[in-house]
Amino acid sequence: MARQRLKELHQRFLKMKLEQIRAEQQREVQRLEKLEMEKGEHKAEVVDEKEEVEGKEVEKSEDDEELEDLREEDLEALEAYDIKRPLPFTVEEVQALDDEQRELKYEQLNDRQLLRFTLRMYESGRYSPTYGKESLAMPGIGIVNEKEDAEQLREKRKTEHDKRLGKPATLANSEADEKMMAIAKQGMNNKEESSFAVEEDIGHQKLLWSDKYRPQKPKYFNRVHTGFEWNKYNQTHYDVDNPPPKIVQGYRFNIFYPDLLDPTQTPSFTLTECEDEDFAVIRFKAGPPYEDIAFKVVNREWEVNHKHGYKCQFQNGVFQLWFYFKRYRYRR
Repeated sequence: MARQRLKELHQRFLKMKLEQIRAEQQREVQRLEKLEMEKGEHKAEVVDEKEEVEGKEVEKSEDDEELEDLREEDLEALEAYDIKRPLPFTVEEVQALDDEQRELKYEQLNDRQLLRFTLRMYESGRYSPTYGKESLAMPGIGIVNEKEDAEQLREKRKTEHDKRLGKPATLANSEADEKMMAIAKQGMNNKEESSFAVEEDIGHQKLLWSDKYRPQKPKYFNRVHTGFEWNKYNQTHYDVDNPPPKIVQGYRFNIFYPDLLDPTQTPSFTLTECEDEDFAVIRFKAGPPYEDIAFKVVNREWEVNHKHGYKCQFQNGVFQLWFYFKRYRYRR
């Protein structure tokens, strides 16, 4: 019995809802019919007015002709008519203002004027970067002229070409690089030294500034010093005609950091042991935009006295680390 009553009540509510929807639809149809009738009467009045105007000869000014063209040509005529109205300000005036003042200027324009002003801004700049003041450049950023930029691009292409051919990378022959190379070669003995350019893989580097600056590997000019060690054993078993094998007696590292953003931050190095006890890894570290670089060296005790050729300095964009190994003598 209760279910039957609920079912009847539900059916009653459905009928009421259906009648309500039909009534709303009927009112909407009547409203649309009324609008159509009013629109038809308005069109008839407009046609009568046009017939009366055509029967009269009226002298029209240039502005009236332009307004009539606006109705016929639609968007093109609207733009042509609007162009004759000068903008209240120029692109140069707006560029000299700050962001808040620019927003106030933009609010004075209507949609068509804003479109015209945007087109003028595009034509004036063509989305090309404008020349900025040198004082606004970040500290440590070098300003390169067009000639230097073309020369650097040529050197990069040559380096990439040599890399594909398997040739070793060489230092670019720009004026700044030649100066750094001259600093690195001071005090070197080419007869007892040879080139040293075998880098040690240090894996992927996570640099905090890599999202802001493009990391690049520094260039270098390294030499390894080799020679004979005439200790008692070698003096007994070898002579000048039959010399002993040459051994590594020291290294000269010259790492180039010409574009260091913070030149007051001196590059540093660390020495860590590797799997082979006879060797160690020396790692050089500097600030942005340079990555770390490492080399494998002989693991022996250094001479840290300047009288024995030790040098550790950073000057004119060149970090120099020169050292020799201590010599051991046999005692009876």
